[in-house]
Amino acid sequence: MINREIFQRDPVLSKLLNDGVAAVNESFTSREIETLRYELEHFVCEGQYKEGIIRILESYLGSLNSTNQPAVWVSGFYGSGKSHLLKMLRHLWVNTKFDSDGSTARGLAHLPTEIKDLLKELDTMGKRGGGLHAAAGALPSGGGESTRLAILSIILKSKDLPESLPQALFVLWLKNNGIFEQVKEAVEKEGKNFLSELHDLYVSPILAKALLDADPNFAPDLKQVRTLLRAQFPIVNDIPTSDFIKIIRGVLTVNGQIPCTCILLDEIQLFIGDSAKRSTDVQEVAEALCKQLDSRMLLIGAGQTALGGDLPLLQRLKDRFTVPIELSDTDVETVTRRVVLAKRADKLKAVEEILNVHSGEIDRQLAGTRIAARTEDRNIIVEDYPILPVRRRFWEHVLRAVDVPGTNSQLRTQLRIVHDAVRDIADKPLGSVVPSDVVFDQMQPDLLRTGVLLREIDETIRNLDDGTPDGILAKRICGLIFLIRKLPRDAVIDIGVRATSEMIADLLVSDLASDGTALRKNVPMILEKLVEQGKIIKIEEEYSLQTRESSEWDSEFRSRQTKLNNDLTSLSVKRTALINAAFAETFSSSKLTQGNSKEPRKLLIQFGDEAPAQKGTDIPVWVRDGWGENETAVLSGARAAGSDSAAVFVFIPKASAEDLKKAVIQFEAAKATIDSKGPPTTPEGQEARDAMHTRMTSAQTTRNNIIKNVLNAAKVFQGGGQERFELVLKDKVIEAAKASMDRLFPRFRDADDNRWSSVINRAKNGDGSALQSLDWKDAPEK
Repeated sequence: MINREIFQRDPVLSKLLNDGVAAVNESFTSREIETLRYELEHFVCEGQYKEGIIRILESYLGSLNSTNQPAVWVSGFYGSGKSHLLKMLRHLWVNTKFDSDGSTARGLAHLPTEIKDLLKELDTMGKRGGGLHAAAGALPSGGGESTRLAILSIILKSKDLPESLPQALFVLWLKNNGIFEQVKEAVEKEGKNFLSELHDLYVSPILAKALLDADPNFAPDLKQVRTLLRAQFPIVNDIPTSDFIKIIRGVLTVNGQIPCTCILLDEIQLFIGDSAKRSTDVQEVAEALCKQLDSRMLLIGAGQTALGGDLPLLQRLKDRFTVPIELSDTDVETVTRRVVLAKRADKLKAVEEILNVHSGEIDRQLAGTRIAARTEDRNIIVEDYPILPVRRRFWEHVLRAVDVPGTNSQLRTQLRIVHDAVRDIADKPLGSVVPSDVVFDQMQPDLLRTGVLLREIDETIRNLDDGTPDGILAKRICGLIFLIRKLPRDAVIDIGVRATSEMIADLLVSDLASDGTALRKNVPMILEKLVEQGKIIKIEEEYSLQTRESSEWDSEFRSRQTKLNNDLTSLSVKRTALINAAFAETFSSSKLTQGNSKEPRKLLIQFGDEAPAQKGTDIPVWVRDGWGENETAVLSGARAAGSDSAAVFVFIPKASAEDLKKAVIQFEAAKATIDSKGPPTTPEGQEARDAMHTRMTSAQTTRNNIIKNVLNAAKVFQGGGQERFELVLKDKVIEAAKASMDRLFPRFRDADDNRWSSVINRAKNGDGSALQSLDWKDAPEK
């Protein structure tokens, strides 16, 4: 059995007409109509798509009789389906009819009963006055800098009017005066396109003559016609909100009533950008649309970020767009499973069996990372086949990582990637899964266009494919190295995937039965050849792509690395400073108090060979490490101090010494390289700097983790030699310090009482019986 036999839709024959990207606009070419029909037929109205539409319709219908129609904000990461949801809702709202066979949007889409009922109620409200209308577009749309003109152009186009305001007002004037058809016919009789002549409104002699023929009283001659047109319908950079609402009323009103209207604006976040003025304008326009159009106008906006996020310019909109709809990864996964990966019921058992046979290979994929195989994968692995859940997660993280410009909502989404990837392995035997590197091939043009992929690196990768098996494998390996090296390494979001030979081999496996063994043998050999050829460099166990610029940075790094490695004195100083700083930081927020009276105590931490002196009420903590002292000497000192000593003795072992040395050297060498090179002035330089910064942060993370583990392995002794056995350093020292308090103040408990503050206050006020606060009944002298 081959893969294509298990799907409901043959992946080789079926097409993804919208290329995986929905466009929100008012265009209706034959191609766009065909695509719209496809999208409606395959619309997966489940999950948050379903809940979102229900919330939108319920909110609108419930507010028709109020003074304010709440606006909606649809958010979600790029490719999450925001534009698709808006587009589907726009056509479901008006129940778009297809002239070819009379079918309708609601008839083509598979809708839940709840949504069908709400749409029927919407129809009823529309019939009561004005009908139904919808307009959709992505901002900016023909309005330049003006928010009002941008939105107005979308509304004008939805009513088959010119998008430009002067031309649209002219057409409306012609219609109001009953001469539109006459003027249009006159222009077309001259062999001209009416819309083209409208574009030349102020200079077209044909349009001027047609207008003068239709209305001789408009002007005395053609010259005056053009002058009056320019004066009456001028080009403007913006209009007041009052005029904005007035024009909308004039354009939309039917029989004295505004239809139940839905305005869908995509990419509002991109439109606002970092402009405070646009943010303010969007607020003002949203408020006007929601409050000044008889609650018949529903405004829906979309952006990648929820309004409750941390972007100030978007937070301003929170009080205007009060109905939030947030889409997530789950919705994308649901759509890909229904549209592309849906399988024939009689083939599910065969898929399950082949996956069970090769469960060992599947479970070892990216083991030890945060996206490795999980128990819950069993619930979706048959549905997702031939996409392994591990690889779907890898793709999701990669897609986010390479979205530097923040515009990947316009790139190929997961739907497009999955569709093409499944088609490519359709004729392979059952048990062949999609390798992870396909995402690089599919995204390569967009990565080049956005500058995420440098042309030099792209040429290096493409030129590796010389037609031989080794050449093809080398190209695939380097594509994966590029993607993996783009993944963030910050502690909170680091998924742990590294460009090592083992993980690269995991991600390349396609045939679950045989690829694993062969790839784990061949990948290391290809990597070594690429290192020898200077195409990639090896950093610890990882690999990274080389450019001429990055090669220079690497040479600088290695030079500084060698110099530091030979400077033992400097290394010792840096290591000691790091350990001491980490130790001190561990106790920076610790607060010690003694007894019920909560008398404050402090730790007096001292590093080095000299013992700390006892100072007042402080608890002395003497810290030494295995690089300068041995455990026996520390323990002997603790014993010699005696069991009455309040001192705490800490010994930090010389553990992971070579690993710590290596991490310190790498961090310092990378930091020095970045500092010496200065800010890059070319994309290649920026790429080299980013790679060096990644190397630096990776070394810093490794260094800090080693120091943390070394500190927690420290031994803590009290005076007399008694060792503390708490789990971590902080607990050991704090508990030892508590015991030291009793040694330092052996009679503290005799007078310990939390009411002493009351005694002091009463005594200050001259109260001779202040000690009664402590239940002392005798004279104070006693």
